[in-house]
Amino acid sequence: MATKTDILDDNKSVANAPPPYDSIPTSTSSARSVRHRPSVFSFLNIKQKISKSLTHVPPSKDTSASSANSVQCQKQTTVLSRIRDIVSAPDIIDTPSVALIVDACTASLSVAEFSDLLQSPNIEGHTALYWAIVNKRQEAFSAFAVFITKFSPVCSSDLRLACVATHNQALFVQLGLGYNDPKDEPLRRSLGCPPDDVQVHEGDGLGENQFIACIHIRMFRKRLHITQDLGIEFIAGGRIWMLRFYMGPDGRWRIGLSLSQPSFPARPDAKLLIEAHTKPGCINPPQGLVMTYDKAKLLVPGGSQKYTGLSNFVNIFWSLSDWLLYDNTIYTDCDGTLHASLDITLR
Repeated sequence: MATKTDILDDNKSVANAPPPYDSIPTSTSSARSVRHRPSVFSFLNIKQKISKSLTHVPPSKDTSASSANSVQCQKQTTVLSRIRDIVSAPDIIDTPSVALIVDACTASLSVAEFSDLLQSPNIEGHTALYWAIVNKRQEAFSAFAVFITKFSPVCSSDLRLACVATHNQALFVQLGLGYNDPKDEPLRRSLGCPPDDVQVHEGDGLGENQFIACIHIRMFRKRLHITQDLGIEFIAGGRIWMLRFYMGPDGRWRIGLSLSQPSFPARPDAKLLIEAHTKPGCINPPQGLVMTYDKAKLLVPGGSQKYTGLSNFVNIFWSLSDWLLYDNTIYTDCDGTLHASLDITLR
């Protein structure tokens, strides 16, 4: 089984990326192939040059609001140029230099302005944070994230795309980019319920187009009884998948499997196993609940406008009996956690 992907550790190429760059040297490297580590004096020179470029304003007798706006636009343009260098310059910038550049940028702009600049799609149609992930600039991403209290909707969508492009399930979870039900999130906090968990396994004995997602949903029965809808998203096979428990229009409980934006369509063969657990007084070990799907129909991400001309099959679902609300159901463990494994092969 494959281990969980390290954060920002992916060697996939991405179309329309900034100019090619060399891989970041590891901390154990004894020498740099491009250049030696700069001294303290070179750091000071870098800081002085950056400060001058950010604060220098051509002399002007015009003190009007338009002049002030022009000065501010010039500062933002210069800061954006520095940000672009950090996330996409072919010559990798040292970690201490990144900190110096960011300090100089924030000395020129307010925190709010700097945060907005980082979250705007102003570098080849994507945000600076997107390119930091795609180009494996972990030190840059960490330095930028300090100035962002909450990702904007535009930035969140861009980060989701970056995690898909790099197959980075670990970062997807760490940044909280998955599905968040506005009813379930406060409920989970009130219950003291730990976050749900998905572990994705690919390669190492599995087929080339196969993955297995091990899913753990905490306090499953209690939360579903209150919200009547529980969903969890994860990245696998170069797409974002959602497994969802909900009440269908026919009045029966369902498990739905679907794709989320910005995924490509897929034709999956799916096998879902919900583990069964022995309860007190039970003589024979119970069997797990197994559901399969192998109809080779096209699964299309919800809200997609690109594939409207096709005969879309937007969602897979399995109907269930009413065991989801039983207090003593065998399909949750003693802590109320539902354990499931989803085995998918893409055709």
